[in-house]
Amino acid sequence: MNFNHLHYFHVVAQEGTLARAAKRLNITQPTLSGQLKQLEGHFGHKLFDRASGALRLNSNGRKAFEVTQEMFRLSSRLDELFPARQSEPRMRLEVGIATTVGRSFAVERFITLFKSQRILTRVRQGDHEYLFHELLATGLDVLITDSLPHRRKERGTDCRKLSSPEFVIAGGRKFVASLKEPTLEGLHGRSFIHYTSHSAYRFEVDQYLRERRIEPRVVAEADDVYVIRDAVAADIGAGVLPRAVIEEASNRKRFHVLATLDRKFEIYALFNKRDPSEEVMTALEILAGNDTSGSC
Repeated sequence: MNFNHLHYFHVVAQEGTLARAAKRLNITQPTLSGQLKQLEGHFGHKLFDRASGALRLNSNGRKAFEVTQEMFRLSSRLDELFPARQSEPRMRLEVGIATTVGRSFAVERFITLFKSQRILTRVRQGDHEYLFHELLATGLDVLITDSLPHRRKERGTDCRKLSSPEFVIAGGRKFVASLKEPTLEGLHGRSFIHYTSHSAYRFEVDQYLRERRIEPRVVAEADDVYVIRDAVAADIGAGVLPRAVIEEASNRKRFHVLATLDRKFEIYALFNKRDPSEEVMTALEILAGNDTSGSC
């Protein structure tokens, strides 16, 4: 038995699940589970009752917790005596961003999260389906996406609306100059970089074009708005992009906006509904910014 065994036990007792405790301690769940088993083996008694993924202190665990509470109260007191000491982040916040979401909309909001000395925020990008699976498996705390999964509430997730970015149809300057007329109607039969059928944008864009009887020729499909932006800048064809993604580009003068879509594209933050941590709720408030639309 050593100090780490007792510290891990103390954090699990506070958090109630291995998943939350592992994130707070910045270690893997198997490592944490193994340390708890070693401690229980040392004492010769179980310290938790395990049920439905939760860990609850039994009578032996409550006795041990009384001691560790006093231990770590004194430990905190020692930290207060040496204020110059730089403490490590107490909680790890795992955030995923679907590739269909422009990163620019949340850059300033992420900076606010990064400044926190209490939370270590880790951001990664990937396919929506993969990241949603990670959210369900507690590998993610928050998923930022443009798609609301089917039966998400039955699977224990909730969401918060973050923003409604403006989308435009744009082409590169040379491509637009090659059109019979530099308008949306000039795209009929011409090259178009589209979203795949996995994207929530695909249906809305198709509807928008169909209502105007415009049928461009799809030459490529992608779900990453930055891939589409680079293809448009290379004059491969026109594409639908968040206006902010064009405006943040260093070569934004190469783009010509043909139309602004009258469709509303929402960006959401998904999270596990059952007992979300204080850090997750704080992160949702920061990421929502000035948007007051609230829950989905």
